[in-house]
Amino acid sequence: MIRMFDEQMNEVDLSKYGLMAKSFRPSSLPPEHITDNVPGRPGLIRNGTELGPRKCEVDFRVKGTNFNTHSLYRSKLFHLFDPTTMYYIVQEEQVGKRWPVIVSSEWTPERINPAASKFTVSFETYELPYAESINTSLTPQVFSQPGWQLGMGLIAEDTPYTFNSSSFRVHNPGNVVVNPFYCEMEITIQAVCSSYIELVNETTGDKWRYDGALTSSDTVKLGFKAKKNNLSIYRLTNREVVTLTPGWNNFKVNGASSIQNITFAFRFYYKG
Repeated sequence: MIRMFDEQMNEVDLSKYGLMAKSFRPSSLPPEHITDNVPGRPGLIRNGTELGPRKCEVDFRVKGTNFNTHSLYRSKLFHLFDPTTMYYIVQEEQVGKRWPVIVSSEWTPERINPAASKFTVSFETYELPYAESINTSLTPQVFSQPGWQLGMGLIAEDTPYTFNSSSFRVHNPGNVVVNPFYCEMEITIQAVCSSYIELVNETTGDKWRYDGALTSSDTVKLGFKAKKNNLSIYRLTNREVVTLTPGWNNFKVNGASSIQNITFAFRFYYKG
């Protein structure tokens, strides 16, 4: 069984449409291999692999009380499954992950009897081809908190995401690299420095640097681009981003005379 949510994570009441969702079938990751073919050379030169949109199919059954109510439900379904609308799908057996999807092709109900039909809706993933955590890193990681489950990479160790020291480590429970170019991640920095500050992920080699001063009243938000007190400081940085590899990431802060807090807010991403 599945549950559907709109973009604001409000649950769609499928019973209002006479719907029962029978199954959810996501495909494997779809590879798009980048290759070159050189005349006289056997085989291909492989230059990398990109991932395309992922196909997901959901089997539905719609049931009215009679022929007429079934027809009314069908009209409502054409509105519900508008291919310009993005939804989140959550499997009841994996309540901590959501799939952002959009309808990818037309569908036609097949009559079972005068009051019921069955049909399959083909979806594809919206933007990223991954499932993502409903909760974020700032949600307490305890199983009494809704939205967590087994199989999400959570560990028994303490995994803080707010720090006030110059060296620390950040845990990414997902099995996908979190990259702020396309993933939901924001790092908040409140620190004091006289001329520069560097945030270095020693595990990945990523380094973000800001050449400027910070006081205790300043706040830097670092994602795809950096802002200081809501004003862009992108031109004063090295124009790099910080990513998080799956598992532990060891960090070091250079240039700061004091650190009030550094907070990592991000979702966890999964290949399935």
